[in-house]
Amino acid sequence: MKQLFHISILSLSLFVFAVASAPAADLAIYSGPTNPGWISQDAAIANAEAIMNDDQMKAIFESIENYGDGDEVGYDSPLGAWMQAHTGNGQQDVFIAASGTAPSAIYQFPNADPDDSNIENFIEDGNVFINVADWILYMSYEGGTRSANNAADGAANVFDIPGLSFGARGGPAVPTAEGEKYLPSLVEFQSDRPWHLEQFDGTDWEVTAFAVSNDDPNSADPAVAVNTTYGGIIAAMWQKAQPEWEGDDPRASGVIEFIANWLMENGSIATPVEPQDKIATVWGKIKSDR
Repeated sequence: MKQLFHISILSLSLFVFAVASAPAADLAIYSGPTNPGWISQDAAIANAEAIMNDDQMKAIFESIENYGDGDEVGYDSPLGAWMQAHTGNGQQDVFIAASGTAPSAIYQFPNADPDDSNIENFIEDGNVFINVADWILYMSYEGGTRSANNAADGAANVFDIPGLSFGARGGPAVPTAEGEKYLPSLVEFQSDRPWHLEQFDGTDWEVTAFAVSNDDPNSADPAVAVNTTYGGIIAAMWQKAQPEWEGDDPRASGVIEFIANWLMENGSIATPVEPQDKIATVWGKIKSDR
């Protein structure tokens, strides 16, 4: 009996460790056709592969899926089905638009669903949307052809902030204290589509700016917003027209740093299990089975 007790405790400890350390989120990346003046197709694919192959991302996410050309047309497409399956599933999942575009799998153009689009429902369920390169939710290039524009209304509708704009203004974006902490590779650059921070005043979004312009403190990029009502998270990062980045592309390494550093601390993609609660539950089960 004493030996059985020791074996049970060991088994329980291993079980609790496994549950507590298990990934609690899934990741989807869209690397389909790009707006080529903003990010090249080769860069979008390379960035998606860099994220998928990163050891930190593999450890954080239970599954990582990469969707490309042909996967993104309509809500019943493979990407659309992934987004619907990960809305209301009881965990915080992450979607990255590595192409910087908004395929009809997530938001049907031109603003066909100003409310209740796949991406809006996904965010309002408390999930995470990360956009790089082009103006967030502006248009699609699915099939290699430029779609009818959602224009500024795409982002405005999903944020529920009428008149929201990411238009160019301000000088180079300089890392903030938060940028230096969470995105250590971040360097000064000129954003073409920065956040206009004053437009978020009085809304239910709290914005963290990782870099702001010395010329205009309300001009920020990259930045992330958290909805204080339903917990959804939207990040728009390196919204710059640069098909091929000179040197290391921050649109891959920076997104990895954002997830591994900021999101792991401030999101719930890997919510830890409380060991004492799990021990009480599992130990009760072990005793009842003996």
